[in-house]
Amino acid sequence: MTVEGITRRHRLTVIGSLFLVSDIGYSFFFAALGTILLGKGTSLQNVALINLLGVIYFGRFLIGPVVDRYGVAKWGHYRGWLIGTQLALIACLLALATLDPVADLPVVLTATTVVLVISAFHDTAVNGLSVRLLPAEERGLANGIQVGAASLSILIGSGGSLLLYASAGWAVTLIVLAAVFGVPLAALAHFTEPTSPPRDQGVSWRALAGPFRSRRTAAWILLVVPFMALGLYLATAVQSAMLLAAGWETARIALVQYTMAPLAGVAAGLVTGGLITRWGRRRSLIVIGGCSAIALAGLLPLATGAGHSLLAGAAVVAVAIAYSAMATWIYTIAMDLARPATAATDVTVQVSVLGVLRMSAGAGGLALAAVAGYPPLIASSVLLSLAGTTVAALWTRRHSSTDYPNVTSQTG
Repeated sequence: MTVEGITRRHRLTVIGSLFLVSDIGYSFFFAALGTILLGKGTSLQNVALINLLGVIYFGRFLIGPVVDRYGVAKWGHYRGWLIGTQLALIACLLALATLDPVADLPVVLTATTVVLVISAFHDTAVNGLSVRLLPAEERGLANGIQVGAASLSILIGSGGSLLLYASAGWAVTLIVLAAVFGVPLAALAHFTEPTSPPRDQGVSWRALAGPFRSRRTAAWILLVVPFMALGLYLATAVQSAMLLAAGWETARIALVQYTMAPLAGVAAGLVTGGLITRWGRRRSLIVIGGCSAIALAGLLPLATGAGHSLLAGAAVVAVAIAYSAMATWIYTIAMDLARPATAATDVTVQVSVLGVLRMSAGAGGLALAAVAGYPPLIASSVLLSLAGTTVAALWTRRHSSTDYPNVTSQTG
């Protein structure tokens, strides 16, 4: 099947290469850089400033109308944004390579802000192109590839960067990260974007409210997505603390939670994408939700401090698999709900809920655990997962090709 002459393999290659770099900047600056600075004696207060910059990235839905409205026609509407932002990110990373992360910390933080702003434009354009490029029957598989590539992106930007920094230093690490952006640039060089739908003149900020004008879409954003994700986010927020409380060494945590788990997430995204394509949206949801609840329940022995190390490690990996499956399903539905003329805005508004939830759960999860303990928190996450699956299953009863502007085939 082709979309304006673009083969399925070519579409999936472009999508995979774009998401391979989608989280590099975010994961490097919010995971690796903080560790590097702390290792060099930088105060916790200064490192905390980096986390405050996360508001920039999670507020990227605000620029959706700009990305949807403006573009360079001869390059392709979203393709032009992607090429421009990738070149700018490469330039920023190479400039950072010339700095000392401690001695030049104010400049590094300024450059971090610039990188996050550019990344926000880049990732918003990726969302828009994905909707326009993928027919409904390919979105499950494509989002499986997306989640897998994004997991690799996080691995490259966090654990991979730290390992490279430990052996080769700051400058080499930044140069290698910049070089990774050559992968999507090569894919985009031989890609012609499908013709854009007509767009109104001027930026319409009312597009931000567009997804909420439909009661079903509003229910999806404000009810279904939070219920689906919150249980997993609460559990993952306290995983490291539980492992440390169980006597795990930092090196083992890094191996299991930040290496093995993301790699398992890559495979889970691909498998889930295939299941969505084969079984449809609703049937695959039931499997994903059930497996998520089982995976979260597997953390209960670890939460009590009595779990065997191998079982605890398996539970951590299982939760990562559940997280990737959940993300694949949510992104697939988000694409179904997006309107072609405002695709970047619609998808980004929907998935920004996940960013807000993740930040809230990261802070709230540890605070709740300090008050109630780990076992009640993990038990609550299991119940939330089951409730989320029930709510989502009820919502998806009417999810078909007649309900949404961008679904071209029956979705189950």
